[in-house]
Amino acid sequence: MDIQEIKRAYEWSLLRMANVVGVMTGYKRKDGVKTQDMSIILMVEKKVHEEELKKRDVVPPSIEDAITDVIEVGRLRALSIDKKARHRPCPMGTSGGHYLVTAGTNGELLRDRKAGKICIGTNNHVGANSNDAQIGDPYLQPAPYDGGTVQNDTIGHLLRFVPMTFALDPSECGAARLWSGIYNVPAKAFGRKTRLRPVVVEPEYNLVDASMIEVDSDDVLPSIVDIGVPKGIRKATLDMLVQKSGRTTCRTVDGEIIGVDATVGPISYGGRSAYFRDQLIIGREGFSAGGDSGSLILDKEGYAVGKLFAGSEVQNTTIANPIQTYLDLLDAELYLG
Repeated sequence: MDIQEIKRAYEWSLLRMANVVGVMTGYKRKDGVKTQDMSIILMVEKKVHEEELKKRDVVPPSIEDAITDVIEVGRLRALSIDKKARHRPCPMGTSGGHYLVTAGTNGELLRDRKAGKICIGTNNHVGANSNDAQIGDPYLQPAPYDGGTVQNDTIGHLLRFVPMTFALDPSECGAARLWSGIYNVPAKAFGRKTRLRPVVVEPEYNLVDASMIEVDSDDVLPSIVDIGVPKGIRKATLDMLVQKSGRTTCRTVDGEIIGVDATVGPISYGGRSAYFRDQLIIGREGFSAGGDSGSLILDKEGYAVGKLFAGSEVQNTTIANPIQTYLDLLDAELYLG
């Protein structure tokens, strides 16, 4: 038998030995240096002296014609993290938000095209409090809803955001301001408490919900939890299957892009509403939920295609900005480490 056949024949009995957590074939190491000798390698939680083991649990120097080796690997466990906890350095796909919001997701790392600064990419409503923030405001990881505080958990500061237009925002139209002012004169003269106020009834369409947070590169990691480092960007297409990793629903896969040119609205922003054009629609129940806003959406090969910012109440529709539009309007590029 060759060495792999020997390993397969004996692997179950080897796994039953005390302290052994794995069996494989590979090059034997001597004093930490790899040799050219193929061996059956036993992975153990901790190396112990032979006298501390029962005779049946001592690894033999060879099995049939195959030499053996032992490496210490510790206890094996599924690799996962608490996405709502504090992390330094912090991977993407975790909890984050402006100090006055509830919670969102740290989507990906960006590089500012103007000055080369490393930033966390997220939504305007996550990182810039839906236009109400000031440049330089603290950004927390974890987000306030998950226990983050300005004193202990500030990971960065707002560098830039793309302003959004909301329906019923005050109008800057000169004619509307003039006429409302004229009609308010008699109202004031007669002591009335009601005034006319010009507002935007049909707002301009938004293209993105986007902000970027300047951070120290030592405090962040470019990898996205359960996905890894993005490979680059691609244009989304109909029927494309996508994935994401967010604060609330963690990694979800096999979302299907069912629209690439959607005009949507009104989208509720806590008392205000906005309209968007040229958006991606992902159809899959449970693909996203509240708190996942800001997540990067990637195809199955790991290329970024969109930026998640909204969804439906029944949780079977997710809405995202196209990735290139998002990057261009932020004047940023995807940072791959």
